[in-house]
Amino acid sequence: MAKMNCTDFEELISDYLECGLASPTRRSFAEHLLACRPCHDLFNDVRDSITACHQLRDDSFSTLSSFEERILNVTTAGEMLSCRTLDALISDYFDGLIEGSYEILFKQHFVNCAECRPLVEGVRASLEESEAVEVSEALYQRILAATSGARR
Repeated sequence: MAKMNCTDFEELISDYLECGLASPTRRSFAEHLLACRPCHDLFNDVRDSITACHQLRDDSFSTLSSFEERILNVTTAGEMLSCRTLDALISDYFDGLIEGSYEILFKQHFVNCAECRPLVEGVRASLEESEAVEVSEALYQRILAATSGARR
């Protein structure tokens, strides 16, 4: 490979830092880095800037985590789920489709919310009182035929 010039060096800095250069180009880059003081200074500036950006990103994630933790500490779980969300999820809740921490939030909301509690209790009572409906074999076969595409 021909001797690297400063313009080529500048274009390859990020590739070099990401270990994306083929061996001959990487060698030429390193030789230019050692021989050219202005490019060496530029390389150090770029590397330091990238390091600072990574550090800033890491710091912002840890700040966000502590911010989220403070919100969770001052908010009860029942307040974190809105009445609208509870209303939208109520059938999933009773069908057993809500699991884990979201189920806990759901339960705590209707325990703490005077507006939602009667709704949940009403649905629960309705489900407990409902009786199983017997379906005749003929109706079952008609439904099966209609939904599966089978003909008589």
